[in-house]
Amino acid sequence: MNKKVLCTLIIFISIILIVGGVYLKMEYDEKKESEAKYYDEQEKKITLFLKYNMKDFRGIKFTEHKRNQMGNFVFKGYVNDDKNKNFTATAYHDDDYQFEGTIGWSEGLSELEKVDLKSVSEIKKEEKNKKDEN
Repeated sequence: MNKKVLCTLIIFISIILIVGGVYLKMEYDEKKESEAKYYDEQEKKITLFLKYNMKDFRGIKFTEHKRNQMGNFVFKGYVNDDKNKNFTATAYHDDDYQFEGTIGWSEGLSELEKVDLKSVSEIKKEEKNKKDEN
């Protein structure tokens, strides 16, 4: 009888551990998927910002995205296949972690900067107005 109780207890604990492990794995995968979606969304906003605010914009390559010590999200990359034209864009807590145009760029990239920079919100508003007119 003692062996039977011990065996049942081991099986019960094993089932609980397996179910718990599967649950934690599902939570982890969901979090990673949500993070990937967030990064893709912000990369699209950064691309839109650079496309509208740079002369001779031909393309963008992101090299890194991470969360810094202050809790803000940082995106690094370069444009036009030229690593000397690099940038660092930040999505701040104040902007609800949404990129709005806070960007630092190299001297090579600043040469392509247009005079009147527009934020992502302004660009989207202009695009919406153009669609409404058509």
